[in-house]
Amino acid sequence: MLNTQLFKEIRTVNKKILLVTKYWDEVTTKELFQAAQSKFWDIIYGIWENRIEQIIEKNIPREHMHFIGNIQSQKIPDIVKHCSHIHSLSSLKHAQKIENQDLKISAFIQIQLDQGKNIWIPEWELWNFLQSCNSYENLRIIWISGMWSGECSDEEKKEEFKKLVALRNTYIPNWFISAGTSRDYKIALEQWIDIVRIGTRLVL
Repeated sequence: MLNTQLFKEIRTVNKKILLVTKYWDEVTTKELFQAAQSKFWDIIYGIWENRIEQIIEKNIPREHMHFIGNIQSQKIPDIVKHCSHIHSLSSLKHAQKIENQDLKISAFIQIQLDQGKNIWIPEWELWNFLQSCNSYENLRIIWISGMWSGECSDEEKKEEFKKLVALRNTYIPNWFISAGTSRDYKIALEQWIDIVRIGTRLVL
């Protein structure tokens, strides 16, 4: 059963929700998406999955599908073919390969928020990363994304979201931010995160 109260809560503060459907099979994913769209189409930003094999199997229309997870170079053609957004771009090598595909795609830069994921972009490299991709035509970098790699307290989550907002305001003030999970989405909304990623709490 769809957790309508959660959707209403997010609508009240004029934010967006990314449906994390990796926990469910193809039939349940499509039923969940259709139920959410029928009542809350205005706040649904898309569907998030982190395994390209699962994305292909579920066969969700490309315009609704978002990829977030560690990007493997050899899987980039499939990611671009089946997803309209990537939330975990952190490599110029990957950016160039994505640009070389035939389809247009939007991307979030994955920001390093702690030392647990040193493959992600540290904040001091963000501007150079943006400039390196500035002339791309197929790859459009539009927002930033962030997530701590391990467990952290509510206060640490609050600082994480504040950091992302500060980076956004410093570099590209009109960008959106993708962050937060079912566990901490309330804190994310309080800190003005634009897109929250919700999985297990989508249903009652």
